[in-house]
Amino acid sequence: MQASDVNGPGTFTQRSVNRERSRPRPWTVGHRGASALAPENSLRAFELAIEHGLDLAELDVHLSRDGELMVIHDADLTHVAGRPVNVAELTATELGQVDVGDGRGVPRLVDVFELAHGCLGVYVELKGPRTGAALGELVRMGAAEGLELIGGSFHPELVAELREAAPAIPRSVLFPRRTVDEMVAICRSLNATYAHPCFRPVDHAMVEALHQAGLLVMTPHTNDPAEAREFAHLGVDVIASDDPRVLAGLSESDVGP
Repeated sequence: MQASDVNGPGTFTQRSVNRERSRPRPWTVGHRGASALAPENSLRAFELAIEHGLDLAELDVHLSRDGELMVIHDADLTHVAGRPVNVAELTATELGQVDVGDGRGVPRLVDVFELAHGCLGVYVELKGPRTGAALGELVRMGAAEGLELIGGSFHPELVAELREAAPAIPRSVLFPRRTVDEMVAICRSLNATYAHPCFRPVDHAMVEALHQAGLLVMTPHTNDPAEAREFAHLGVDVIASDDPRVLAGLSESDVGP
């Protein structure tokens, strides 16, 4: 299977999949930024991901009332601000005035892109309705120019939106518990570059089968250094953690076949 059937800038072909797999260690990802050290999905969490030298930061997006992609995990403000108000009911300006714990408001995705440019890749998890199309529109407008960007979701329809709107952006599919065959089939249907099983166990047979299908492999995020080393030993391509210090010790000696 080809990781993408689209030719153009940023496209991942089977050859580039093989090149990615030849990296001396997996890519390291801050889950919701460096969320063990700062409020999740806050600008400070992304600043700390940069300071700790991570390769990418994962973040979540929903649309504001006026159509801006906002960086927040839940569809409402209860978790981050103690307010049971839906993100979709407020404008981007209003959300920017809600303190999420770092003295600043809910970030816009374009604010994170600006911060990350040249020093941090961004893995956007599409959460709310129409977020795939909205991310594609941002890409077409040039907001992600020169940025290492991945877009993915648990919801195949959102991944399909992104494929339609910006086909050159590498795509990921996040999975609850599924068989390898099911994961491969869904990734094939969306021409995804990455399979992201968000369940355990992740074992050698799974990783090998996904690689044989031409996919790069992400893992469930982990805050256990021993588990991170085990994931690396399995030969996965991307490992995420809330705590960048968990990933700092990964070395070439930890990487499997």
